[in-house]
Amino acid sequence: RASVSARPVDTMTSNVLDPNSIKAIIKANVPQSLDELFPFIGVFKSLSRDDIKSDVVAGLTVAVMVVPQGMAYAALAQLTPEIGLYSCIMPILVYALLGSSRQLAVGPVAMVALLTSAGLSEIQNPAEDPERYQRLASTLALVVGLLQAGMGFLKLEFVARFLPHPVLSGFTSAAAIVIGCSQLKDIFKLSLPRSERLQDILDPFFNKLGETHGMTFGVAFSSIVFLLAAKKVKQKVKVLKRFPEALFLVVFFILVSHYAGFAEKGVKVIGKVPAGFPAPQNVLWGEIGKVMGTATSIALVGFLESFAVAKTIAEKEGYRMSAQRELVGLGLANVVGAFFKCMPTTGGFSRSAVNYQAGAKSTLASLVTAAFMVITVLVLTPLFTDLPKPILSAIIVVAVATLVDFNEFVHLWRTDKRDFALVVVAFLCTLFWGLLQGILVSAGLAVVILVQRVASPHSAVLVQICEDPPTFRNRDRFPEGKQVPKTLIYRMDAPLFYANAESFKDELAALTSELDPRVIIVHGGAMPHVDSSGVAVLEQVRARCAARGKTLVLCEFNGPTRDALETAGLVTDKAESDAAGAAGKKKVEMFLTLNEAVARAKTLVQIAAKEDVALDVSVDDDAARRSFDAEAKTVVSARDC
Repeated sequence: RASVSARPVDTMTSNVLDPNSIKAIIKANVPQSLDELFPFIGVFKSLSRDDIKSDVVAGLTVAVMVVPQGMAYAALAQLTPEIGLYSCIMPILVYALLGSSRQLAVGPVAMVALLTSAGLSEIQNPAEDPERYQRLASTLALVVGLLQAGMGFLKLEFVARFLPHPVLSGFTSAAAIVIGCSQLKDIFKLSLPRSERLQDILDPFFNKLGETHGMTFGVAFSSIVFLLAAKKVKQKVKVLKRFPEALFLVVFFILVSHYAGFAEKGVKVIGKVPAGFPAPQNVLWGEIGKVMGTATSIALVGFLESFAVAKTIAEKEGYRMSAQRELVGLGLANVVGAFFKCMPTTGGFSRSAVNYQAGAKSTLASLVTAAFMVITVLVLTPLFTDLPKPILSAIIVVAVATLVDFNEFVHLWRTDKRDFALVVVAFLCTLFWGLLQGILVSAGLAVVILVQRVASPHSAVLVQICEDPPTFRNRDRFPEGKQVPKTLIYRMDAPLFYANAESFKDELAALTSELDPRVIIVHGGAMPHVDSSGVAVLEQVRARCAARGKTLVLCEFNGPTRDALETAGLVTDKAESDAAGAAGKKKVEMFLTLNEAVARAKTLVQIAAKEDVALDVSVDDDAARRSFDAEAKTVVSARDC
């Protein structure tokens, strides 16, 4: 037998800080060295000459992709083209210095742009006051950055994981459809109301389809066909893998538009784009409360999208990623960018993939991209005057087309019906109700399903399937297994807390009535935490067992949970247990391993069996003595007669 007193002692020195204390949080977030403050320093020290060349090539490759994308996503957010270009400078520079990913390409992305438009258009009509709308976008970027950086500093990255994959998948697919449909007005040159609901876009579109401007549609349609064909060709021809099809399309149609007079023929063009580096500007501090809801959605969705692609690349390259560092890097990139006329930004999937495939080895590639963008806003912006707007719409449509993934729906239907319900709810709510509503409703449903899962978690009665070494498994999966005599081994695969404490007690009571064991072993190997409600239920189970002549035993709990149970007075060491037993308050024995608990259970069953035999003998002796006395009294009475 090995009880609590026999197990190795968990040693803790007095100078170890509580990890949840304010002092520990501050210490954990204060960099201990310059390399820790700026991760790029350590990476740069290890770069070879070939790595630097690869970074320069990758940086330029991404830069020629970012120019048209930046302007397109600014248009999607109902901002002027130069805002998209500005947003590819300061955020990239800040993230390159503070972020932990070496290949992540930061900047405007379609999803964040659409969320920006959806949230800000309810506060300010961009057509009525473009300058205030732009400052609202920068204010939104500031709040997004503060939320992300705050989550990073307080180690709250787990909050973002409350948006599970099915929610993100459904939201992304629906948002991509909404984004694509929102470009119909520029593709067909129709006067359509701006909306984030599919029905509000398609209804007026079909009513006005006859008013389509032929030349505008021809430019947009041919551009979409070219971009899709170029992607297919690049997949098959390795020589063209780095061909910048979007930039080529932009340059081609700028020339055609200029010499063919597209503007005079009714095709909308970008117009004059201001040249020069963005001057610092203040944000609208009084409007922070109004953008908080939108900022929260962007902070969570933006981080999850960014971290997903960054982590995938990091795993391929074999270096570690820090979710906390990512939140801080992305957050501060948005905070700094907010004071330089930037819209909210995050790590983009397509740009990061191009950056990685182009050979990027470090954030030096991002610095090269930012340098090219500085040159662009200083010198090249006058060249965009004749760029047709349908080209930007075509770039957006092709970019978001890859985000629609109905295969995921089929996969979830086959594997998990509850996750399928999540993805469908997220998809339909986002598509027909709105972006923010879709996130909130589906995230709320995800929390409900999570609570339902932990409130009624999977559990198992363990039986022995092998004697050497002793191995125990779920009796439902191994019906040939043998139950330890007069012993119930019960395992619940979830934390024991207020949401499932009563169901734990009820299921244990039902199994006890069914099997009538003398010893009940609660296996805590899949029970990472027990809160105060759980402790109270364990005490109730112990008292019920004691009242019925049964014994409760615990095993396999992790260190922090063992400490919590000892602090609560439910379990104790041998000496204290004996003293408590003498005082009339029996404590629960706890063991490190299931084998030790089973060995103790067998001993307790044997002791109980001997006590039962002794009780039976004493009962028989007592009955015989009463019978003898009765016979003796009968004899005496007969003599008296």
